[in-house]
Amino acid sequence: MSSSPVDHAPQTPPSRATIAWRQVIWFVVITFALTWVVALPLYFVDDEQLFQTLYLPIAVLMMGIPALVSWGIVRRTQPKGQRAAALGFSRPRPVGKFLGYLGLAFVMPLGIILLSLPIASALGLYSADLENFSGLQQIFDEAGAGGIPVEMMLLSQIINVVIAAWVLNLLPALGEEIGWRGWLTPQLLPLGAVPTIAITGVIWGLWHTPLILLGHNYPHLPGWQAVCFMVVFCTLLGGILAWLSIRTRSVWPAALGHSTINAIGGLPLIFSEDTTFDTAHVGITGTTAWIVAGIVLLVLLLLKSFKPAPMPVVDPRTAWPSDY
Repeated sequence: MSSSPVDHAPQTPPSRATIAWRQVIWFVVITFALTWVVALPLYFVDDEQLFQTLYLPIAVLMMGIPALVSWGIVRRTQPKGQRAAALGFSRPRPVGKFLGYLGLAFVMPLGIILLSLPIASALGLYSADLENFSGLQQIFDEAGAGGIPVEMMLLSQIINVVIAAWVLNLLPALGEEIGWRGWLTPQLLPLGAVPTIAITGVIWGLWHTPLILLGHNYPHLPGWQAVCFMVVFCTLLGGILAWLSIRTRSVWPAALGHSTINAIGGLPLIFSEDTTFDTAHVGITGTTAWIVAGIVLLVLLLLKSFKPAPMPVVDPRTAWPSDY
């Protein structure tokens, strides 16, 4: 689990001494400030219906802020032709391996949450019903669609997860990942993989504070504890997203992984005996998922897998500026 410097991209500083800390600090300060400005109206809405109407558009707008701020920094500091690469957009080569990592970006969050449910059951935190899927049926009954066969209910949920992960959530997730994994992670990598994962995890987790204090993800926890839970979650899952980005020299697998995480938030409901369980412990953001994600991240670190794929030989006739 070495924390020796890790190569990531041409935009990664060559040593710890050359890390542009002023840019990193400005990125964090401006991103946090704009996020609070965007989210603040939610704190002054007393009408529940209006709150629910505003919540999703504001959350999506927040997700674009890290990309906006990082683009502003790159535009001032990088020459034309290198700006896209500085944000994590480089040509995927070889394409087959890149597609394989995209597949991993989708499968890994699914595996983490599915493996966490038996752990939650063993700890008495979750009751599964894999025969009648009574929790899922309850949801459909409340929606006035109780006559649908269980098989169709399950199929509809699977389709919803796939569409949400690969289409609906992808661009908002990309807005975040351009900032966190596309720009910030390479800037910190001279510190080593472990410090980079820890620092970006804390920053990413704290960035969610405006919504966490409103009950996002952990509605039953005190505000301070909910923020701490979010920091742990973002550190563990963020480390896996960083691995996907580093291995491919691209922000896209991290964006798809992030999009999938958002898409599977309600997955425990599909297999649940009822619709009441503590999201602090059950689900992708819960403590039982931390166990699985922590093991995955530890294995990746022990295998010293935080190394980018080797740069291929570049043909000048077909090269992109970011290829050099």
